[in-house]
Amino acid sequence: MGNHIYEVAQLREQVVRAARAIIKTGAISRSGHGNISLRIPNTKSMLLTSVINLEDLTVDKLPLVTFDGKVLDGQLDPVSAEIVGMHAVVYETNDEMGSVVHTHAPYVTTYAVADRPIECWYEGMARFELTDPVPVARYGPRGSAESISNISDVMNERSRAVLLQNHGILTFERDLMGAVRVLTVLEEAAELGIRASMIGQPTLIPAEMARYAQERAAEFAEQGAQHSH
Repeated sequence: MGNHIYEVAQLREQVVRAARAIIKTGAISRSGHGNISLRIPNTKSMLLTSVINLEDLTVDKLPLVTFDGKVLDGQLDPVSAEIVGMHAVVYETNDEMGSVVHTHAPYVTTYAVADRPIECWYEGMARFELTDPVPVARYGPRGSAESISNISDVMNERSRAVLLQNHGILTFERDLMGAVRVLTVLEEAAELGIRASMIGQPTLIPAEMARYAQERAAEFAEQGAQHSH
């Protein structure tokens, strides 16, 4: 039991660091609203932020809750209780996912409001295997059964993000910083897509070239750091 408590304490610290990273990138609305969850490995429970503004997140504001909303440790406020299902549905749809991030980042949310997917027109998306269009889940009021089922309806095993119509974005990955990276890359892609549309249309990266970009990235990663002689 002691080791488990220690591990959860470490995970809480990781979530706080992730929140700081998100704020630093600017992939968040002016209000600072957002939430993060981190699945406890091999369980149906997660740490979930219990703050409205991610700038206010501290380790004592990360209750441990089950996927059906039962609080196992800490305190979950009513506003945060509404988001349990939004996070849990990702884990239940794809059990390989280990973390979920939600913000109202301005550029990706522009696409959500326009009901338009974000496609692979940015090399950052290609390198990180975000080659499928990021789908838009139909609008449903926060915490409603419709909003949750609409997310699962557009997810598949390759999905790493879902735009929430008229709301914001969910990003997810096997690990916490992976979910943050997906958010950052997609916010950059969305900004570029909007700017490109002012002078033309974003140019999509062909699938074979996206694969080539991934191969090149893997090749350089395998070589490791280069040193002077």
